[in-house]
Amino acid sequence: MATDYGMQVVAPFSPLIIKATAPVSVVVGLNARVDQILSGQDERRSRDWSQHLAGNLTTEIRMTDIIRDLPDLTDFLYDVARTYTYRCENALLNYGNYSETEELKDKKLEIQIKEGWVNDMRAGDFNPVHYHQGCIYSCVLFLKIPEDYEAEFQADKHRQNSVGCLQFIDSRTAVGTRNLFMVKPVVGEFYLWPSWMLHCVYPFRGVGIRRSMSINMALA
Repeated sequence: MATDYGMQVVAPFSPLIIKATAPVSVVVGLNARVDQILSGQDERRSRDWSQHLAGNLTTEIRMTDIIRDLPDLTDFLYDVARTYTYRCENALLNYGNYSETEELKDKKLEIQIKEGWVNDMRAGDFNPVHYHQGCIYSCVLFLKIPEDYEAEFQADKHRQNSVGCLQFIDSRTAVGTRNLFMVKPVVGEFYLWPSWMLHCVYPFRGVGIRRSMSINMALA
């Protein structure tokens, strides 16, 4: 057996990403509300957010006001965002050898929802590499995937399977660093990250809708 030598992985630097699972009731409720919006031309037109976003997508619907009025969803978002913030703070305190950070000094931590929208992707749609402005955190909640998505994903034999995936990109390329992180969409899974982090979404070829909700948040 190899000697332990007291070895441990020390990871004092960002970026960090947090993953969570949203309550089923939140996913079901959001899908029902989005389907309702898309069924009526007037509300669909009034909520069209495509001119404000980077994506080359079939449908992009602004949901900010709806998100703020859903207690189960906002409770979930606040819990995850607060946990992320305090875990980042704890990492800094443990590895940075100082007692406090200016970001959270003398501040009662509150989370603000700045903007939120739903993306519906169909075959060939994609989201180019981009980051989010005017916020501190960005996040995504996967709401729906095409019925045959799993079969298409498994059939992709490329070295890097990217069908319908979200990819995070870090600019550093060196020994000891990982600069690409691929996320396969799973309904109910949620990811939150610092808003400056580059990311993109790759297209798929099958029939159906890949639906996700994105939200920008800030500390207040």
